[in-house]
Amino acid sequence: MMFIFIGVVVVGNAMKAAGARVDNLAPITVTAATRPPVRLAELRAFDPNFSEIVFTDFCYSLFARLYEAYGRGRVDDFALYVSAPVRDGLKRNAQPGLTGVDAIVIGSFTVVALRGLEQPQVTAEVEIEANYTEVAAGGPRRWYVKELWTLIRQRDLLSPRPEKARAEHCPKCGAALETLTDGSCLHCGAVNTAGTFQWFLQSVRLLRKDERAPELGGGSGGVEPGLGLHTVVQPWIGRHIKNFTDRNPGFTLEAFYDRVRYVATELQNAWTARDWNRARPLETDALFQMHRYWIDEYLRQGVQNKVDQYAIDNVDAVKITQDAFFDSITVRLFASGRDYTVNEAGRTIGGTAGMRRAWSEYWTFVRGRAAITGDTRVCPNCGGALEEGQTAICAWCGGKITTGEFPWVLSRIEQDEAYRG
Repeated sequence: MMFIFIGVVVVGNAMKAAGARVDNLAPITVTAATRPPVRLAELRAFDPNFSEIVFTDFCYSLFARLYEAYGRGRVDDFALYVSAPVRDGLKRNAQPGLTGVDAIVIGSFTVVALRGLEQPQVTAEVEIEANYTEVAAGGPRRWYVKELWTLIRQRDLLSPRPEKARAEHCPKCGAALETLTDGSCLHCGAVNTAGTFQWFLQSVRLLRKDERAPELGGGSGGVEPGLGLHTVVQPWIGRHIKNFTDRNPGFTLEAFYDRVRYVATELQNAWTARDWNRARPLETDALFQMHRYWIDEYLRQGVQNKVDQYAIDNVDAVKITQDAFFDSITVRLFASGRDYTVNEAGRTIGGTAGMRRAWSEYWTFVRGRAAITGDTRVCPNCGGALEEGQTAICAWCGGKITTGEFPWVLSRIEQDEAYRG
């Protein structure tokens, strides 16, 4: 299974092909991260509804919708979420004859700063790496961008529920995004420039922009840079596991590890088969959309990434968190297999079919709090039974369901050399 990390476009096994032999894995010990992570959870002292998962989903949604609107020449529709300088900058930089922006893929999302917890207004800075295609008179052009976003909001604001937290409607009244010339909501007159009702994008700094096409078919080699690194573990992880188990009757770490192995194996099979619809129930919507784009690109270019003899060698829980809406468990997953890429004629064009590789990554799984007592769900539109997954289309009535009530699904993959805890 191959993940393409936008920006450096690393071609290799998705669970990270590495050169080290399985029987030479270094012993895993505990150490502190070299760079402490940003403690977004501290915001919950003022906003008990704050969820890092919902915040990430909001930023993904805003990025995609803003660039779609940019392609249509409608960025001012997002005046309730995006400042005038950012909107004006997008309009100034639009290439002549721009008619659309599509195939938007976010490959990296990192919160780099949280400031102002002692003030009425807080500021978050996030780095986003993404690819998108601009369609204009001169033909489509594929871009890689790296941007630094500065977002603000009122510190004591109570965050909305997950289903209302995307940048799709007025953050106050919930009506369709329609704004007057002063940026206020056409329906209720609300203005959000101070982050009164939801996060507000104050500024964007372009760190890098390159024109590039997706590169497929290369191979990775040598010793995996992060495989032998010490495992980064949440302080007092044993206590966190016990507390979580005590609060959740019926939960066992062994059953959770079985779920991790099942999801990893199913995703591996779906990737090799280039049939990512099989993965929909197993990933959050944002991660699913990103991976599906790359599957489509493999199909378009007529190549296939394979991992034969895939095996999960070890799974270790390293972090457990809870918020008002979600449970989250991060594991370090060690796996191995023979990773290589072939063209339609079956010729190997990347990797080595005869060499077994080992790799490790940090995988974060989430579940909706309403799923604690069971995985059974019904469609809120028609009452029909639903398959597991965060986002689904009801097979009975065709309605889209994003309820936040779902069993453990994969939400994030981080490389072992980059994970900070």
